[in-house]
Amino acid sequence: MNNTLREFLGSIKPKHTYLLFRYTDEAYKLKRCYHPVILKKKNGGLRVLQVPDEKLKRLQRQLLTYLQHAEISPCAAAYVKGRGLSFHAHYHADRNMLLKLDLEDFFGSITFSKVLFAVKEALKRSPLAGAEQSSEIGWFIAKACTLEGVLPQGAPTSPILSNMVFLPLDQIISSYCIPRGIRYTRYSDDLFFSGDFRASEIIPFIRKLLMKNGYTLNEKKVVAAGRGSKKLVTGVVVNQRPQADRSYRREIRQNVYYIGKFGLEEHLKRKGLLGERAKMVKELQRLLGRIVFVLQIDPQNREFQEYKQFCIGLLNRLPVIFNEEGSASDQKRSASDGDHSESDQDRSMAAVRSGNQ
Repeated sequence: MNNTLREFLGSIKPKHTYLLFRYTDEAYKLKRCYHPVILKKKNGGLRVLQVPDEKLKRLQRQLLTYLQHAEISPCAAAYVKGRGLSFHAHYHADRNMLLKLDLEDFFGSITFSKVLFAVKEALKRSPLAGAEQSSEIGWFIAKACTLEGVLPQGAPTSPILSNMVFLPLDQIISSYCIPRGIRYTRYSDDLFFSGDFRASEIIPFIRKLLMKNGYTLNEKKVVAAGRGSKKLVTGVVVNQRPQADRSYRREIRQNVYYIGKFGLEEHLKRKGLLGERAKMVKELQRLLGRIVFVLQIDPQNREFQEYKQFCIGLLNRLPVIFNEEGSASDQKRSASDGDHSESDQDRSMAAVRSGNQ
């Protein structure tokens, strides 16, 4: 146990100890330690991540060991081992009403003071630190894990810290919902409520609670789905048995079908990806990722199990497609000569076609 600040600093790798002091300087962190990464949102907007450099990232991962015993609300469904998309979706399945609320600028609303308080509480529970020194040790950890006074979205410590900080609000909201028979979960910055209730009863309570604690309800993203409406929980339809959206599954089927019918080369040619191995790999990995998402929700789906094996077979065969001559067209000529009649791709596609008949 690190009962003193000296012992805590001694537990950090020597090269990290010096940096730990440097990371208390906000100007230094902003200029030298973080870089922005811009991601496109599904709605067409942009999300800007602040990603730490490798040195800071390694230190932050080491500091995570001090947060392992932090109390996390059972309502938190994201960033918690054993509580994934499937757990979250099944919890809200087949309910009469589903309400989804979104927190605006969630990570940017989590201030240094909130992080510091949550870290100190976690240190009191940790066998690696003593409650007596939780303030001093917590200050260094909070400084190393925040940027310009808020939690940076992109740091490896931010997910668990966001759950730690939001614990008191999760508890208040849960206490409100339980006696009313309402199921409540939070997936990062998305709040979900299901049961028999009126959205107009919950929204004012949540809005007031958020404002009191420095958060803002995104009024534009309020979604209330009653009887007869499609109910989506983190991309999963939960009207009855949880499953990926029908249009999502249809798109996967189309891609697999076209690859099976026209061949990988022709399919990627139509998508403008032919001849560039990196793009071909990325496209197949994207398709495989979408299939895995469906199987996360419905692991026993034999159709998509076959699709998964089909994509894995294609990824394994890419080195054959890009042979010594570096031409994808050689794969097409060899296929026409029957060289691949017993390949994994053909066996997988036979299963796929039989499943679609």
